[in-house]
Amino acid sequence: MLGYSQSGLTEEFEVRPSRHGDEEEIVQLLELVFDGWPHMDLQCSPLEHWMWKHIDNPFKKNIVMVAERNGGIIGTNHTILLKIKIGNDVDISGQATDLTVHPDFRGVGVRTQIRVSKYPRCERAGVKFYLAVSGNPIVIKSEIRRRNPRFPHRILNLVKLDDIDLQIEKMPVKNAWIKKFGYHTVKTMNKLRYAFTDFKHPNQDIKISEATTFDERINEFWSVIAEHYGYIAERSRDYLNWRYCDPRAGGFKVKIATEGSKVLGYGVLKINRFLRDYAVGFIVDLLVLPDQPDVASALVEDAVGYFEENDVNIVNALAIRGHPYEKVLKRHGFLDSGIRFSLFMRGIDKAGLLEVIESCPPSRAFYSWGDHDSLPRQPPRY
Repeated sequence: MLGYSQSGLTEEFEVRPSRHGDEEEIVQLLELVFDGWPHMDLQCSPLEHWMWKHIDNPFKKNIVMVAERNGGIIGTNHTILLKIKIGNDVDISGQATDLTVHPDFRGVGVRTQIRVSKYPRCERAGVKFYLAVSGNPIVIKSEIRRRNPRFPHRILNLVKLDDIDLQIEKMPVKNAWIKKFGYHTVKTMNKLRYAFTDFKHPNQDIKISEATTFDERINEFWSVIAEHYGYIAERSRDYLNWRYCDPRAGGFKVKIATEGSKVLGYGVLKINRFLRDYAVGFIVDLLVLPDQPDVASALVEDAVGYFEENDVNIVNALAIRGHPYEKVLKRHGFLDSGIRFSLFMRGIDKAGLLEVIESCPPSRAFYSWGDHDSLPRQPPRY
């Protein structure tokens, strides 16, 4: 059990790599600090989800640091590894996740010590740079203060909302009438904008089917995708099956678009019922072969139908501004929420990669909810 008092805060604590037997106490701390973790309705226990993420990942590497005092864990720092294609090269990135300090031990240097302690282990794992995603204003200010650059392309949080009144009832906001007026105005403008633009309707030969696993055809699909993009995290068969098809991952719905035996694209969907009385939908991942917006449109149309069938009022998706998927999503009723998605890139200048990403056009850069380690802890309020 976790239970510390305010006494003895000046006593020393030890920072070390996690070891077998720490798992349950780490998860207890995560659940305490985040008031429930990982804020998804899982098909397994939080402990099993943690094991999937940090022990059974494709790298088979566990980069988790803990701060220990008097035999109890009072802080954690997690790093997951990603293979990311930047330009013509594939580099290993470390993504910072789930930095926690027990409430009774904040302000005594625990956070700083466990954050710094991870870097030697990450370097030995071949990490070239680090990604950090946060909606916490304190963390964002800290990243800016350290002069860590943001991802050079604007990442839009697009939202499809059926009933604005229901949304405001379930997630109250200040100046609700202004929000409602602005929402209806933007929705009307979006409809008018796309009502008079040409659009290639999906090929009738495209078949969309649900899948429980990605088969060997996805590697051929990935080889074409990788050649096209200048920035994209790996989407190999092994990675996709771990990320979306393991029952411990979060209970995702995988849809694959095919024409004959050829894979044209896929979509990954999630209905998060963590709030119980208000389901929140996510298009977690959407990727199709280059220059086939009709396939993307077919997958989005299928996704919208799935969420409507399940009475989901609000659906979120990410898209890079200027990427073809932005237009596809907006054509299907998604609007720019105005919420800035903050992705910072630590140490990337040392690797000489930021300039390569900056020179990559938005149409050849890709980022989705699936590139983040989890869905938002606090669903966005619109």
